[in-house]
Amino acid sequence: MTSRTLPVAALAAVLVAPVAVPAPAAAQDATAAATALVDLISPLAQAQQQLEAQLGEMRKGAAVRAMLAGNPRFQMEAAKNQPAFNQGIARIGAMQADAVGPIMREMVPATRKATIAAYAAAFTPAELAAITAFYRTPAGQKLLRLQPQLQAEVNKQMAQQFGARLASAQQALAPKMDAELRKLFPEQAKPK
Repeated sequence: MTSRTLPVAALAAVLVAPVAVPAPAAAQDATAAATALVDLISPLAQAQQQLEAQLGEMRKGAAVRAMLAGNPRFQMEAAKNQPAFNQGIARIGAMQADAVGPIMREMVPATRKATIAAYAAAFTPAELAAITAFYRTPAGQKLLRLQPQLQAEVNKQMAQQFGARLASAQQALAPKMDAELRKLFPEQAKPK
């Protein structure tokens, strides 16, 4: 190797070698500020408790029931033998919770990480500090405390105002949907 190729080879090695570039201080500051905000408005333990409650309801069959509630055939079959039907729905709910529960449990910390990244990208460290400061005030704490209740009240009002109309529209659509489903999944011909 000549004395001239050695510096060229060294330069090439430096140019292709991975370089650890520290994140800019502002990005680090934004991430730290976003983490503080997320810790305040949505503590990890609280998110995990909410998920477990949701999975408990799913295990009882609540999600399956909600999904099928507007289906007239579902209602008719349920009416035939309510206790057996309830047990079947609970079995389906348990299968559903067992299948999606592990994935949803992984989603909690992943969602937290994505939320922190989104906040850090959308707000400056100063803005994040101001938002966090607001949530630490009595008004901010009240907002955090009442927000689920307020959202539930809004949802209840919307269900009262639009629920019957939505159910009626779904019920009117059910025969058309059944007809389309029969086209996709025709009954098998019976053997002669």
